[in-house]
Amino acid sequence: MHKKVKEAALSLSAAAAGLLGGLFLWQKACFWQAQKKAAITNFEIYTSPFGDIAYTTMGHGRPLLLIHSMMLGTSLQEWDMVIRDLAKSYHVYAMDLPGFGASFVPGKPWTAYQYAHCIDDFLQKVIRRPAFILASNGGADMALVASMLYPAKIKGLILVSPEGFGRGFATNAEVKPLHSLLLPILGTQHYLSGTTKGKIKEILEEAFFAKENISKDLVNACYYSARRSQKAQVSFATLKTSFWRAETKAAFSALNVPFEIIWGEENKLNPILNLEWAKDVRPDGEYVVFEEVGNFPHLENNQAFTGIIKDFLK
Repeated sequence: MHKKVKEAALSLSAAAAGLLGGLFLWQKACFWQAQKKAAITNFEIYTSPFGDIAYTTMGHGRPLLLIHSMMLGTSLQEWDMVIRDLAKSYHVYAMDLPGFGASFVPGKPWTAYQYAHCIDDFLQKVIRRPAFILASNGGADMALVASMLYPAKIKGLILVSPEGFGRGFATNAEVKPLHSLLLPILGTQHYLSGTTKGKIKEILEEAFFAKENISKDLVNACYYSARRSQKAQVSFATLKTSFWRAETKAAFSALNVPFEIIWGEENKLNPILNLEWAKDVRPDGEYVVFEEVGNFPHLENNQAFTGIIKDFLK
């Protein structure tokens, strides 16, 4: 009897090992396929003290730094519909934040303060003169934290629906799954399940007002960015647990540079009520509301968006 139990246990162990081994190989194949099909975009690399930062630059004139959203699959490509128009008047830089696009992936989740330090380093070492920052959604929170900690290189801010007005730091309950999400194989499987093209499309549909504006190319760009390397599992865990979030009300209240806040009236993820709070606290700023637009006015109404940016920067 004891022998049979032992044999059964060995058989189960072998089956489990075989299953995990097969799952591991399948996961490797998923990453290989995504990396093989990933769109090749032109970018430069800045070797920062933290790791390689991918960025693109074009145009001449006063410097303007573009910072993308903190959403799954976002990258500097978020600005593709406006960057060339802005570059007619300004020297535009767009960077991939660590863990996104072609930039390095941190070995463990980063806080907003680490991202802010990286932004300041980019301003000092790459742009090398005071610049305006145009930042979107969660990226706007990074810009606000940078303005509070490292104000010297920031001339002004244009913020698209900052998320820290309505949400503060991640709670213990939100951060609790972090360890399991970072595990090999099982955590990786959760990551792959959460970064399918179907999941990416669901996220974009929640962020957009008009679903017809979500092109197949946009879904593919976000999908390949989210799966650029297996290390991006760290970025997925960072976003899934809200580890990166910060309360930015204090930083906004203390701003001592010109600023403009832009909001989509149909922003379901970050309601316009948070814009009303900002107006009450800082009536000295400029505020713009886009009708029939969600999280991304620069994607859903790019021509009007660039006109507003140029007017502010005159």
